Amino acid sequence: MLSISVAMATYNGEKYVQKQLDSILNQSHKVNEIILVDDKSTDNTREVIQKYIQQHPEMKFSFYVNEVNLGYKKNFKKAMSYCRGEYIFLCDQDDIWLSNKVEEMIAIMDTHPNILSLASSFSFIDKDDKTFEVEKVKGLSNNNLLRMVVNTNDVVEVTFETLLTQNSFQGCALVIRQELNQRFQECFTEDLFHDWLINLLAAEQKGMYFYNKSLFLYRIHGKNTIGINEQEHYTKKEHAQKRNELKTRLLLAQYPLETLKKLEKTEPRLSQYQPDYKKRMMFYQNHIDYLTNGNVLKLFLQNFSPYYKGMKTKKARIMDLIFAFKQKFKSI
Repeated sequence: MLSISVAMATYNGEKYVQKQLDSILNQSHKVNEIILVDDKSTDNTREVIQKYIQQHPEMKFSFYVNEVNLGYKKNFKKAMSYCRGEYIFLCDQDDIWLSNKVEEMIAIMDTHPNILSLASSFSFIDKDDKTFEVEKVKGLSNNNLLRMVVNTNDVVEVTFETLLTQNSFQGCALVIRQELNQRFQECFTEDLFHDWLINLLAAEQKGMYFYNKSLFLYRIHGKNTIGINEQEHYTKKEHAQKRNELKTRLLLAQYPLETLKKLEKTEPRLSQYQPDYKKRMMFYQNHIDYLTNGNVLKLFLQNFSPYYKGMKTKKARIMDLIFAFKQKFKSI
């Protein structure tokens, strides 16, 4: 039998936590343990969980209550530290898992030993369990969170470079191996979202993958501890309006630059797994300078760098040059 753990961090989740637990217990492939850590809730979350545990003696539960509020990053780290399974699912308190989530994701992990972290896609639900969709943006996947086109039901690698730009997968979408959990515990920092750090550590070793199939219902409501910012799901029109602004043009270089700086502080094996990261950092810094100061020639020469091609499309690189021309003439 595979040993499967579920790590759930709770905080003021009395309204939805029972539905989430029901969906975990109703999986077609059973899990072996559920670890819950409550971050000093001020509602009845603890009482709801304790009652639920008493009603389900067939499941191995471990329930911990923090003496002080740690915040969601440290709380998830703590929950994961108690997990003993070969595979660990991260779990939010207010989502609903489809009954085949564990079965399908474990089957992929079991047949692909190179995968350290696997994310599934999801569907949105509101506070009343009603599903809804966001407008799809061309060139993006996973409800517009991933800057890649991925066919439905495909399993694809997500590169370190792709993840440097933004956090494309919520923790609740993930199953990870215990060996990755150990690295996460060692490299933990509050400078990065816990799920982003997990996936970056996996991608360092070419072990971050995405399964483009909706396997859980992701709840959006006014009290989400961690939620998807509605502004991330901007329409095509808004995207077109923003793409020529300096701030927006710089983001794709600023995000990976800052992310690498944060990783450098906490990940001692960064140079081992990504030996060119210093060159990447220099490229991003130069790119920011060239765009800001309208240095057209040096920006054009960056087009021969694989970092630029990986960061922006051909069209976006052309728009960068046009923008740089405008910046140059502004300064004259």
